[in-house]
Amino acid sequence: MQKEILSPCRVFEINGEVQAAGWARQALFDYNSEQSKTSGRHSERDCYFVNNGEVSLYLSIESLGNEFSVKIAVADLKRGGVICDSVVKKTIFPKKELSCSGDGGEFLYSDRRLRLQIVNTTVSRVIKCEFTSFGGLHDLSFSIALIKLGGESLNELAPFERNRKFFYLKRFVPKYTARGSIRVGSMEYSLNENSARAYFDWTRFSKPRKHDYQRLSSDCLLDGKRFSLCLASRVGDNRYGNENCFFLDGKLEKLSQINVKGTPGRLDRPFYFKGGMHALDITFKPFTVKGDAMTASMDKTKVVFGRLYGTINRIDMEKPLELDNAQAHLVFSEF
Repeated sequence: MQKEILSPCRVFEINGEVQAAGWARQALFDYNSEQSKTSGRHSERDCYFVNNGEVSLYLSIESLGNEFSVKIAVADLKRGGVICDSVVKKTIFPKKELSCSGDGGEFLYSDRRLRLQIVNTTVSRVIKCEFTSFGGLHDLSFSIALIKLGGESLNELAPFERNRKFFYLKRFVPKYTARGSIRVGSMEYSLNENSARAYFDWTRFSKPRKHDYQRLSSDCLLDGKRFSLCLASRVGDNRYGNENCFFLDGKLEKLSQINVKGTPGRLDRPFYFKGGMHALDITFKPFTVKGDAMTASMDKTKVVFGRLYGTINRIDMEKPLELDNAQAHLVFSEF
């Protein structure tokens, strides 16, 4: 049974534990890390994905325990290539915290190779980056403005059943357009807000053990309507909610348990996703370059680029949603 949260609530109770569990269509979970029993030991991840059908940009900023990292991948979907790089640092001093609310503030990171700046407001995000010798090949630079549109978002809170001081909090926000440019060496890609879309994946958690995490996502146009997908593996006690959902024209459609069949050791092979009562039956087929999957490998994260085929039946059982050739990507990570 999945529980939809309809009114604002705090993540942490007075005793510092997580009691609420479920999912919401808006950002109703009030997150204040100082109220937690594990305050100071929370892990944080802000992930952006920008796509216009020709190029995809993956950007993840992570503060996990005593490790801080920035992971970036640029995939040329027309020519069939991907370049990626990451900066991973062990933190001796107090860790670099990301924006607590996800809706405001500024983030700045700089070292001898990378300068990254993100300015957040309630209606937009501006991301600027300069990365020297990106992937050991070319210099990378981009300046992108993400403009928030109307619509719903996925918000999920899952405590850990045996010890409720641990928690997993997620916001998946696929309601941005993008404008700007991405330059890698001599190649330049233009982003127009009429054709470029972006999602923001915001995660905060404190866990008693490591997880191998897998997420299938898509953010594209189907028959002139924006389609976004999030199917993810289990983290925490998900009896009252999970991350599985899709969006059509800004409206969230929740999904329950999804069965996944694939070969993680062979990323060039298809992955199959099925939901109960024929609600979902889709196949992810990776793009391949010279027989190898089009994959970005960044420290403990892999992103595989490909397409979806199959159907989702939740909207209209007489006319299922066809996912023929929809661009998508699989994210594998350990945290």
